[in-house]
Formats: sequence, C-alpha cells, structure tokens
Amino acid sequence: MKSKIREIYENCAVSLLWCLCYLFAIQPRCVRYGVYAPFVSFVLRRLAHYRYDVITRQLRDSFPQKSEEELQDICNRYYDHLAEMIVGTLSLAGMNDKKRSRATELNLTDDFYPTIEGRNIVVLTSHYGFWEIALNLYLYTPNHHLFVAYRPLKSRIMDKLYSRLRSYKRVDVVASNNFMRHYVAHRHGINGKNIVVGLISDQNCPVTKGCCWHRFLNHDSLFFDGGEQLARKFGLPVFYLELERIEAGRYRHNYTQIYDGSEEVNPHEITERYVRCLERTIEAKPEYWMWSHKRWKNRPKEDSLFYDNYKTEN
Repeated sequence: MKSKIREIYENCAVSLLWCLCYLFAIQPRCVRYGVYAPFVSFVLRRLAHYRYDVITRQLRDSFPQKSEEELQDICNRYYDHLAEMIVGTLSLAGMNDKKRSRATELNLTDDFYPTIEGRNIVVLTSHYGFWEIALNLYLYTPNHHLFVAYRPLKSRIMDKLYSRLRSYKRVDVVASNNFMRHYVAHRHGINGKNIVVGLISDQNCPVTKGCCWHRFLNHDSLFFDGGEQLARKFGLPVFYLELERIEAGRYRHNYTQIYDGSEEVNPHEITERYVRCLERTIEAKPEYWMWSHKRWKNRPKEDSLFYDNYKTEN
C-alpha cells in the first residue's frame, strides 16, 4: 500500500514539474535565453558562488600555463554556459522535431552514411556543450534506433522527470548498469532498424575493471571503457561527437570516425583516441566543459594494479 501511495505521489510530482517546464519552454526564445539565462548566470556566479572553489581549482590544475586573469575569464564564461544549459534542459519539454532540427546543424564527413548503412555504431561524446541535444541524431538516422546510457539520479522524482524530458522517438534511455545487457538483447536491431549506441564517456569513473587510466588535461584520469569494449567485441565503427556552440541553444554536431570496426588496435587505444579528441576540444574552448563537477576524485595510488599497467604502457 505504501509503495502504491509513493508511486502516485511521485507521478503527480513529475506531472507538476513537467507542466512547469512546459510553461517555461513555450515562452519566446529571446526571453528564455536573453532574460532568464543571464539572470541565472548572475545568481550562480555572484550570489550563490556555485562551486566556485571546485571550478577554479580544476581550471588552475588543468591549465597551469594560463594566468589568473585568463582562468577567471574562463570561469565567468562557464557560468554563462551553465545557465544556458539549465534553460536548455527546461526547454526540452516544449521541443518537437521541427524545433530540434532548428537547434541542430550537422557536420558529417562524406563517408558517414556509407559507413553506418546496415550497421550498428558507437558514438562517444562528453559533458561538453549541451549534451542533451546530442539525442537529435535520431532526426538524421531514420534507419537506426538510438540507445543512450545514463546514470540514474538519486531522486526518483527527478530521475522520472529527466526520463520524460529525454523521451524521443526511436530513442531508448537505458540505465548504465543495464546497458550492456540491453544492447546484447537488441543487437540485431529493432523493427528492422540498426542500433546507434550513444555514450557520454567522460563520467567520473570509479576504480573498476570497466575503466582505464589516460593522461588528460594535466591529470592521470580514469575513463569508462564500455564503448571500446562494445566496438571490439561486436566489430562496431566508433565516432567521436563534438558539440560546437553556434549560439545559445543551437549546436553544430561534428562527427569524427576514430575506429572503423575492423582495425587491429591495442587495448584502450580506441578510448585513447577519444580522450585525445576530447582534450583538443576542451583546450580550444574550455568554458563549455562541465567544470563544476569534481573530475578527479580518484588518485592513482588507490588502484596500483591498473595504474602500474597504465604507466608501463605510457
């Protein structure tokens, strides 16, 4: 009985929050990004000082060659970007295919569609730009079904709300702890459509066998290796997705193939290619990466075996 009451309460709360998001999303774009976003940025930066110490410390450690003035400028621009992401997330409630198309500009190489024709593929992206908009790939791949891994939120209400905001056609949002099983069960396709596996691979990775060490932004860093494992086991091409900001709420999607599905590679090499691509992206415009999350909680000494192997390889 209690579980039933709890479920009713959660569903009512999610519905209420969804309505509030929708009322926000239907307001003119110039109001959402021209009025609300600067106000949110001001609150985060000047009033709340939201994770200021975390942001500045990680910027300083990642870019020791930059002056304090340069780092402060990046920090300020990051707050502007964070405010845009909040506005963009709330705006998902009012998005349809037409609006999603307007928010997306695709930059593909000539061999993209020939490469993915009749095949499953892996797309590796990151917490760079407005990553929620990466799901718009489904608009341009009508012969594919998109599987996206996510880490469930602690709040069941917010988790259900985010799942609803991310509910697109031909898109399955799957909890990361069930993702491999979900892919294996559907690897032969859904309704005659092949699979695109979408992974945000720069999550704060715990010290597990599913992660590997790489040198990244002046740190020894752990990265999830799931995309590489899928690609090598099932012979899947791998693409790196860079989200390039055009203007508030609009992004160019740049796809770069980093593995063709058949090349002989060493362990962790595909992930290393991804790491190098991401590092170049961040170094070019660092303000669009998620600096307010603690990226380097784990230290090499906590995982001497894996780290010793990494140091030997490097």
